[in-house]
Amino acid sequence: MIELLRFDDETAFTLMDDAATVSAIVRRVPVERLRSTTFGDWSAVELIGHVTDVAEVFAERVRRALEEDEPRLEAIPEGSVGDPQRDPMDLAKRLLRAHQRLIQLLRSPGAPERRAMHAEWGRVDAGHLAAYQAGHSHEHVLELSRAFPPVVSLIRDPDR
Repeated sequence: MIELLRFDDETAFTLMDDAATVSAIVRRVPVERLRSTTFGDWSAVELIGHVTDVAEVFAERVRRALEEDEPRLEAIPEGSVGDPQRDPMDLAKRLLRAHQRLIQLLRSPGAPERRAMHAEWGRVDAGHLAAYQAGHSHEHVLELSRAFPPVVSLIRDPDR
């Protein structure tokens, strides 16, 4: 049994902020650079794909915890990476939808406390599942944001 993470407003903000950060990165960084910049064995596109794929898995897990009586959840195979030629903009949109879905699902009273049985973690609740995704996503998005920081405009505001 692991110590359960809590889903709260800060967790929801992290999910949305990370989706917005990925969206900003894929809008301003050329796709060739996203495919050529690496993080260990993964390109930036593969890392974004990984975060997106896992977000969708966790959104589905939360849905199951809300609709089923203590569903059994299998562990995600380690190191699985999708096609490196995926469209980064599509991945960013999917990530946003998955994070929005997590937040929407957990808005109902009692939703964060709904239970599931995870193959490795044991008994967890829906709030823990969403909070875990928020932490997982945030670690990877920090890596991406360090590699692709926003460009600061050097144009001076004439009204200042």
